Amino acid sequence: MPVPTAAILPDMTAVASLAVYLVLIAAAALAGGGSVALVSMSHRMTQVLLSFTGGVLLGVGLLHLLPHAAIELGGDVDATMQWALAGFFVMFLLERAFHGHAHHAADSACGHEEHDHHAGGGHGHQHPPPAARRGPWAWCGAFAGLALHSLADGAALAASVGADAAHGGGMLAGGATFLAILLHKPLDAAIIATLMREAGASRGMRLAVNIAYAAVVPIGAVAFLASLPLFGGSQATVLGIALAVAGGAFVCIAAADLLPEVQFHTHDRVLLTTALVLGLGLAWAITASERSSHAHAMHSHPAAAAPAAP
Repeated sequence: MPVPTAAILPDMTAVASLAVYLVLIAAAALAGGGSVALVSMSHRMTQVLLSFTGGVLLGVGLLHLLPHAAIELGGDVDATMQWALAGFFVMFLLERAFHGHAHHAADSACGHEEHDHHAGGGHGHQHPPPAARRGPWAWCGAFAGLALHSLADGAALAASVGADAAHGGGMLAGGATFLAILLHKPLDAAIIATLMREAGASRGMRLAVNIAYAAVVPIGAVAFLASLPLFGGSQATVLGIALAVAGGAFVCIAAADLLPEVQFHTHDRVLLTTALVLGLGLAWAITASERSSHAHAMHSHPAAAAPAAP
């Protein structure tokens, strides 16, 4: 008999946490795509945000998602890392196929279409003007890639909340994954909106696409939960795979997209490095808080630490 989908969300606290997370993420994406203030963010602040977000994604992927994946996969580290590598590679392909260097759109919105990526300015990495490198529908590739990414984020968030809640995470269940997604979505939505604006899309079209993009993470979470009954008693394995793939994807986004973009900008090294360290520190702090909650729950309810009798 299939295990009910509700098994991944063992109580109403977990359900409420996931619902709140999804609403906040959707709201953040809407704000990112619709806020002139965010799209017009200064070049320095954009790079600080990229560096901070890169640190959070890297920390959450390595300190939170992959360890939890190993637990759900019965301590099989080899399988965990194989799935993480798959997630890393698939996300890398998506980055390459749909929106490689898409964050340059954020720079162009700040009035920085061209940057010298090397100190001394002797070998600048020049970019042609936006109109010369993007057609009227060029934003569709970025939207497709980011939408696929967001579907995976929704599944990762649902899996993370379920895995944490099953081990006594309480209201903090899935908090680290939520934070990583929350920080990234506004900038991604701003990139799509900027590309559409440069392509001459109407305000109504931009609004419709922004609303559609904001709904993708919730759709991914709901689709993941709805599909779980298909796996019967293998839900723990499915959770572990989802967490491992998400961990690999988070590391890929940080290592292949965000951090190289920051590294190219050799000015403000101390500021950007500080932002990166703060992002890593925040990911560690949230993960440590969740671990403490898990330990407290297991101490208060020792029976939860033992598997249920068949």
